[in-house]
Amino acid sequence: MREIDIYQVDAFTDVPFGGNPAGVVPDASGLSEDTMQKIAREMNLSETAFVVDTRGKGPADFDVRFFAPLNEVDLCGHATIGAFWLLAETGVIPPGKNEVRVTQSTGAGVLPVDIVFGCEGTPARVMMTQVPPRRLGELSLDEIAELERILGAPQGSILGFERARPQIVSTGLPDLIAPVSSREALLSMRPNMAALTDFCNQRKVISVHCFSMETLDPRATVHCRDFSPAVGIPEESATGTASGATGGFLVMNGLIPLEEPVTRIICEQGHVMRRPSVIQVEIHMAHEDPQSILSVRVGGSAATVIKGKIRIP
Repeated sequence: MREIDIYQVDAFTDVPFGGNPAGVVPDASGLSEDTMQKIAREMNLSETAFVVDTRGKGPADFDVRFFAPLNEVDLCGHATIGAFWLLAETGVIPPGKNEVRVTQSTGAGVLPVDIVFGCEGTPARVMMTQVPPRRLGELSLDEIAELERILGAPQGSILGFERARPQIVSTGLPDLIAPVSSREALLSMRPNMAALTDFCNQRKVISVHCFSMETLDPRATVHCRDFSPAVGIPEESATGTASGATGGFLVMNGLIPLEEPVTRIICEQGHVMRRPSVIQVEIHMAHEDPQSILSVRVGGSAATVIKGKIRIP
């Protein structure tokens, strides 16, 4: 039996038991795809990241694969934050004077990750770069009404958001971004997960990411909930990729004021699950034009809560 190190890191929070927990295997050298899938199923977290150090050997500094309990996904925001927080915390990535940039090779391409270190040389923030947002489709009025029924949302709470219809947006993964008219309506949702799984599979989306512009913290931009039953995650307490897509949605639909060269967005999530999360989103633009987005960065802090070893054949 071989033993490998495995960690649980809570991402998008600065305290244990908040944010979104991710499994992290910091040295996944030699693990087969089947073994990684079994480990992810055993961890039973929304995603587990498997890292291989490829500095000097490949197109990126690290090769990272992400597995949900049921299948592999191309990219995962909170598991990226957790993985690179751990690599910085354990000294695999040494501190620098300013931001330290490394790259990760993922199913969504080679993407930069920036780590900000504090004065004591410990990580303070991890920001992952996502690809510029792409709109892949928009729901019809009939589809929106169907989505309201499936989510258990009050009638008209999504149809009634007149400034933008729900759209499929990707910054690496296709997410259905659905604006909701009030936080009360958002918090009242009790989805039919089987029906929502079919709805997502039919439209080839990873999640339905709902948001309200009514927030608990006045400094926040949106309050969010994310449902991903199609990949085995009924609800997630913090979702990095969908937060990037939400930032793109807000900018492209003119829902927030723009700032050149960076529009900053704060997403609240996880409160209904008693795991409050804060996700920072940066939309970098060539000029104050909603269609001039150059890149998206998503990140925050994290807390390592479990260290252990797992035995594999």
